[in-house]
Amino acid sequence: MEDKYLKLVTPKGIAQYPWLTKADTKFTPEGVYKVDLQLEAEEAKPLQDKLQKLYKEHFPKGSGRMPYKNDDAGNVVFKFKTKKKPTLFDASGQPMLGDVSVYGGSKMKVSATAGPYNAAGNNGITLYLNAVQIIELVQGNNGNDVSSFGFTVEDGYKHENSGETDFIEESETTDEEDF
Repeated sequence: MEDKYLKLVTPKGIAQYPWLTKADTKFTPEGVYKVDLQLEAEEAKPLQDKLQKLYKEHFPKGSGRMPYKNDDAGNVVFKFKTKKKPTLFDASGQPMLGDVSVYGGSKMKVSATAGPYNAAGNNGITLYLNAVQIIELVQGNNGNDVSSFGFTVEDGYKHENSGETDFIEESETTDEEDF
């Protein structure tokens, strides 16, 4: 049996659901850093072959879970995760310091370690996220851009903001008749 772990670097792919600078605590209180990486099927094949080989070395008779799936468009989506905050690099290889919001749609490469697991009768391969190289960064706009809702800019009425909020504050007393 060869080494239990396999270090790898992916080709360029498209990030889906990245949690790279802040841990996702929705299902794990201590948090998990993660990203799904979409690769075209042709580019994914060598990586899939390496993971299949690693799986067969550790589980020669079994069938278990692999850290990737095919999407509806014929691409392959790999799942990476870690408890330790991954290092981020820009396209030139410089570390990205400070808070950088990385959104889905960013083009990136992922450095990871693949390893087998066998827990409660389930077995498979996990991809542990080590570092990410951001090739093209996509950042969000917190929903404050007309295009985030599917609109385009049109000629017509233009509102001048006064700096005041347009939100109505809740009254301190609530009558059931108000509902």
